[in-house]
Amino acid sequence: MSEEKVRKLARLREIIARRVEELEEELSGLKELLSFVEDLLKELSFRRLSLPGEGEEAGGVGGPELGAPGPSPAPSEASIPLTTFEGELLATMYVGPNYVRIVPAEGKSFQASSRPFRYFVRQLKGMQDRDASLVAEGKLSPDEVLSFNIVKEDDEIREIIIKNVRSEDIRGLRSLARWAFRTMWEQSSPS
Repeated sequence: MSEEKVRKLARLREIIARRVEELEEELSGLKELLSFVEDLLKELSFRRLSLPGEGEEAGGVGGPELGAPGPSPAPSEASIPLTTFEGELLATMYVGPNYVRIVPAEGKSFQASSRPFRYFVRQLKGMQDRDASLVAEGKLSPDEVLSFNIVKEDDEIREIIIKNVRSEDIRGLRSLARWAFRTMWEQSSPS
């Protein structure tokens, strides 16, 4: 083999070795990130399993004893507090027939442009897409597709109204909203 080819092969080997090293570093970082996410999921998953307000949807019990500031629930609504791990009220989720309203607690400010809230909205859009697919398959009527409206003042969230919510989606919505509000609160609070 000529000296020129040997030099090219040595250079190619060097490039490949450097790239393998970079990929190993990236893989190590991704494994660390995955471990962090798994730990966080475990922490969030092993919290209290009972849904505050569960079984109250029909009766509308659960509003007054929570002492939540802000709008009170309509008679047909159940109140579900969204709190920090320490129990501080961040928002209240009002569950009514086929709809959910989420109202931030008085004195709490949450930004619609925050990353956790944008993730929350993407998940709602995913639910809309799922419903649109069911409409296309003829399994759902077009007027039953999930829709939502975010009431905000400048960038501050005042209320989230989600319509055409199916009962099987309430638990997932509660978990998603709780995560989003907790994360927004943690990110806005000084460490």
